Amino acid sequence: MPHLRGFTRAAFAVAITPLVIAAPAAAGFEDLAGTKPGELGQGSQFEGADGCSLCHGGGHAGDRTYLPHDGWAGTMMGNAARDPVFRAALAIANQDAPGVGTFCLRCHSPIAFVRGHATPPDGSAFDAIDMQGVGCDTCHRAVPSGPPEAPYHLGDAQLVYDDNLDKRGPYADSVAHVHGAAEDGALASSSFCGQCHQVTNPGRRLRDANGVETTLAFPLDTTYEEWAQSAFARAGGESCVDCHTRRKSGPAPIATVPGAPLRPDPRDHVFAGGNLFGIRAVMAKDPARAAAFSDAFALALARTEETLAAAAKVEIERAPASAAPGEPFEITVRVENLSGHKFPTGYAEGRRAWIALALVGEAGEETFLLGGYDAAKGEIEASPPTHVYRAQHGRWNGSAAEPGEDLARHDMILSDTRIPPKAFVPTPTTTPTGEIDYADGAGGVRSWDEATFAVTAPAGVKGERVVSARVLYQPITRKYVEHLAEANVTDSSGEELLAIYESVGASPPFVVAKAEVVIDFGGGGGSGSGSSGGGGGSSGGSGDGCGCRLPGQPASSGLPLALGLSWLLLRGRGRRKSPRPV
Repeated sequence: MPHLRGFTRAAFAVAITPLVIAAPAAAGFEDLAGTKPGELGQGSQFEGADGCSLCHGGGHAGDRTYLPHDGWAGTMMGNAARDPVFRAALAIANQDAPGVGTFCLRCHSPIAFVRGHATPPDGSAFDAIDMQGVGCDTCHRAVPSGPPEAPYHLGDAQLVYDDNLDKRGPYADSVAHVHGAAEDGALASSSFCGQCHQVTNPGRRLRDANGVETTLAFPLDTTYEEWAQSAFARAGGESCVDCHTRRKSGPAPIATVPGAPLRPDPRDHVFAGGNLFGIRAVMAKDPARAAAFSDAFALALARTEETLAAAAKVEIERAPASAAPGEPFEITVRVENLSGHKFPTGYAEGRRAWIALALVGEAGEETFLLGGYDAAKGEIEASPPTHVYRAQHGRWNGSAAEPGEDLARHDMILSDTRIPPKAFVPTPTTTPTGEIDYADGAGGVRSWDEATFAVTAPAGVKGERVVSARVLYQPITRKYVEHLAEANVTDSSGEELLAIYESVGASPPFVVAKAEVVIDFGGGGGSGSGSSGGGGGSSGGSGDGCGCRLPGQPASSGLPLALGLSWLLLRGRGRRKSPRPV
């Protein structure tokens, strides 16, 4: 059921004043603030990132983790206009709402929008600078929207530019021979990130559970709003850049020109998120570019895995010391969101996480007791049911809510079971629905989910075995990819995406976190196996963080000894929280 609770927009505005998030009402695309096409004179001369790289990239191997261009080149921001998922979704959006693509391109290439190249709405007028997506000048040429007391119109890429060609950044003493420079601390603010990570559809109003229109524009991406309503936005919290960029320890230059000043602990420009598939898809789409920037793409993938592994943790709260094969037993699992927004967050279509329980054999083979993944179908096994964390949008068909995959047509939040961040204060567009109870008993919501599952080990299991609890994550599903291919009557972008999806391994589930417990199934024989648990990453399965095993896939070589040693650690002083016996 779609869900909308009685929080007021004013309550949210108090938390973020003097910011204005997009428009409270769905007034339309033309009413958005920010610089519009044709408003700039000389200032329309935006630079390409390749030119910036001459001084801010190309360092030796040790520098490539933080020099601006070398980190940025492999990111989803640096490839936002090339992203095959975006291109396929853009085609469908233009089919469903002709011309809406100009608005979509406003975030995926803000400079293209200001230069007037977001029309036609399919991006066919893009040049090389536009194709750089969220490039250097997108951020370093943006200016405050007015006097300090003026409202800052946030969201929907309402960015403001002027005719001044200075590059803006955090340093007061920047001197460059090829461009002017200006200090601007706003560049590192979370509100600046919110320009493209707080997205509505100004052409659609959000409907409530009964299909009645509200005054709110339909929310497509509420990542900033989720952060702004959490403990992370308050005193002593963490900003977007605190988590999504990394500081280099010690003084270092951010330019390769002779005499470049040393900057204290400079931040990288990797902007790590959770879209592993997106990075791989960009690489598969353009192998030549992937080869030219191989270090940058490798860095982006590595940092994305690290970011995902820090996003959540799982603990086994209760488990039996022993159980009978073929008979159900209960395990209680707790998943806590460690991120500064919902887990998962961002693009709702296809993005999901869930709990899985796997029985690990002596040779590392796995039998999923809960939350198994059918790689051939791209589906989570339905029985027994697990907890899935995702947002599902849809539309009112005149008499009932109708689920769908066409984001330009959505006007209802059908479900939102994502785990809230710490000390979260819900708003009308971010309130969890009721499928998973996050109530903390004091009028607020919890940042964790605790659930008890009844599972059954196969009849032939004997002796001590490891049961592994995992949080699995996918940035995209087969269902969504196939929809983008099947619904496209405009071009080949959907079919190209489907081919890429298959070629890169079909976005296998990534293990965000895991915890393990040894259970004795009796009958003698079999020594326990497994590890002490901890962070995310690769685990059994197909490698690459996959939580599934394809039919006929052998166990990884060399596992028995490693698993045996890990089991000894588990029996001794493993790092996971010890479950309470039942």
